[in-house]
Amino acid sequence: MKMKRLAVLLLALALIVGLEVALTHGLGGGESASAPAATASPEPTAEPAATPEPTPPIDLEKTKPNEAGEIPIVMFHAFVEETEPDESASTSFKQYTQSFAYFKDLLGRLYDMGYRMTSMNDFLSNSIAVEAGYKPVIFTFDDSSASQFSLIEENGELVVNPQCAVAVMLDFYKEHPDFGLEGTFYVNLGASPFYEERTEGTPLAGTAQERLQYLIDLGFEVGNHTYSHYSLPDARDAETVMYEVGKNQAVMYDLVKDYTFTSFSLPFGSTTPDLFEYVKGGVYEGVAYKNLGIVEVGWDPAISPVNPDYNPYSIHRIRGTGFLAEDCDFEWWLKNPRDPIYVSDGDPDIVTVPESYLSLVDQSKLGTKQLRTY
Repeated sequence: MKMKRLAVLLLALALIVGLEVALTHGLGGGESASAPAATASPEPTAEPAATPEPTPPIDLEKTKPNEAGEIPIVMFHAFVEETEPDESASTSFKQYTQSFAYFKDLLGRLYDMGYRMTSMNDFLSNSIAVEAGYKPVIFTFDDSSASQFSLIEENGELVVNPQCAVAVMLDFYKEHPDFGLEGTFYVNLGASPFYEERTEGTPLAGTAQERLQYLIDLGFEVGNHTYSHYSLPDARDAETVMYEVGKNQAVMYDLVKDYTFTSFSLPFGSTTPDLFEYVKGGVYEGVAYKNLGIVEVGWDPAISPVNPDYNPYSIHRIRGTGFLAEDCDFEWWLKNPRDPIYVSDGDPDIVTVPESYLSLVDQSKLGTKQLRTY
C-alpha cells in the first residue's frame, strides 16, 4: 500500500510541475498564439528607463567629473553610400553630407574616446545621467531626410531601411548598448518626412504617421524645424512666424496624438530678432506651442545648463563633418578639444564640479539638485 500511495503522489507531483511549466512558458511568459500580427515592429526599442537605484559613491579623484564643462551637440543632415562625392557635387553638398561608412566609424571612435549618448530633453532639463567618468554627446538631425531614417516593407511588415543613419545606430547599439541610443530629429512636416520616391532599389514604405511613430517608439525625439523650412528673417509679422512654427506642431498632433515638440532648430541657423518671442512660443489656430530650447547652426560645443551664460534659446551646435572637412566642424573639435569638457558624475540629481571651476556654476540654475565640489 505504501508503494502504491507513493506512486500516486509522484504522479500527482509530476502533473502539477508540468502544468506550472506550461502556464509559465506557454500561457504566461510567451507570445499568445491568437495575438494579431503588428504592422510595424521596431527593432530594438530603447525602453524607458526604470526608476534608478541609488547611485553608489564614486571616487571623485579617479573619475574627475566636471559638470560645468561643455557638451558637443552635433548637427547632421544627409548620408550616402558613396565614400567619395561626385566631382560635380556642390560645396554645400560636400559640407553637409557624409557616408554611412564614415558615420559608423565615427560611432566607434566616440565610444573609444569615452563619449556616451544623452538626449536633448535631458540636456534641457539638466538631467544628464551618463555613466560616471564618461562624456555626454548629443546627436541632432535636421530636415527629416530619408537618409537619416526611413522604412521599407519586409514580409508584410515595416522595418528600418538598412540604408539610413538610424540603421547604423541600431547596429552599433546592439554591439555596444552602453553607448546609448539617442537623437533628436528636427522635422519639416510641410513635406512627407523621412521619405523619397525611388526609381531604383527597394521602395520606401510607411505613411508619415507610421514613420514618425516608429522613430518615437525606438526612443528617439522629434523636434520642430518649421513647416516648410522657412527662413525666419523673411517674416514680416507674427502671423507668419506662428504659421511656420505653430502649424508644424499642429500637423504633428494630427500625425502622432499628444506628441509635443520641446525644442526647435532654426532653419539656416538664422532668426528674426523683432519676432523672436513668437519663435519661442505662440498659438496657431488654437494650437499652442512652446519651445524649451532653440538650437543654432553651430560651430562650437554647448555650455553646461548650469553655466552663468547658458541661454536655452541660443544653444550652440557643431556641424557634423562632411566630405569637405573644415575648421570648427566636429572632427576639428575632436582634435582640438577646449577645456573644460563635461564629464558626468553618473547622478542626475547632483551637479559635481572641481572647486577650481566653481565660477562656471550659477547656483540659481541648480533647481532641486545638489552641488558637490572636490
